[in-house]
Amino acid sequence: MSYKACAKVILFLFVLFCLSAIGGVAQEDSATIRYVEDFSRFKAGTFPEGWKCIWSSDSKGKEVYSVRSEQKSYLEARAVTSDILIAKEFKYDLKEYPFLTWQWRAVELPKGADERQKETGDSGAGIYVVFPGWFRPKNIKYVWSSSLPKGTVLESPYNSKTKIVILRNQYTPLEKWISEEVNVYEDYKKLFGHEPDNVRAIAIMSDSNDTGSKAEAHYRQICISKKRKQPRAEEKQQNVAECPKNAAFKKKVTSESQ
Repeated sequence: MSYKACAKVILFLFVLFCLSAIGGVAQEDSATIRYVEDFSRFKAGTFPEGWKCIWSSDSKGKEVYSVRSEQKSYLEARAVTSDILIAKEFKYDLKEYPFLTWQWRAVELPKGADERQKETGDSGAGIYVVFPGWFRPKNIKYVWSSSLPKGTVLESPYNSKTKIVILRNQYTPLEKWISEEVNVYEDYKKLFGHEPDNVRAIAIMSDSNDTGSKAEAHYRQICISKKRKQPRAEEKQQNVAECPKNAAFKKKVTSESQ
């Protein structure tokens, strides 16, 4: 991600925080698991409504992100020398819902990428959890890296308020759905050294502009939960976890998305 692009990301997230702060924290229900997004309510081939495309026109965003259907709906990200981040405002109490789960599948990782350096700071896939902060929001970015070891934790070379956690890398099989579950609440305390504020948004980015290459990844079933659902990281993961349906996502879509 270039310095100019990073500045735009920071500005976008700050504006998103300001807008969300006006509305306060949304009323929570009693569900143990809640969807952030499963993409099933969107027509295949469209950009997902409710997700905000950073700094570029809608047409540019549609060139990178598009809903697809393959038994289950998912978001396809195909970044060809681009660095477009999209975010969905989703306010909740992290203490009540400490866990974030999702499924992702990397198809192609950006060649020569290394998140430690500005010159090579691309990520094949990334999920951001966005928090409020003075002047700039704080972020935890969970990453599928091209080169760094799993478990690596670092500070973004672009923004000290963005902490990067490497979950997968080039040794993880490509073109295979992988389930993730992270305890964002505990990660935040370790990374920032204090109790977190309420989450403001969830964001997604696959980028490849710094390396001048290509990144492709797919995302689906993004959920928050009160309790741990999957085995702990040290246990062998056998199955792809599923999020139970809830009423908000029972809306029918056209036959093209089936």
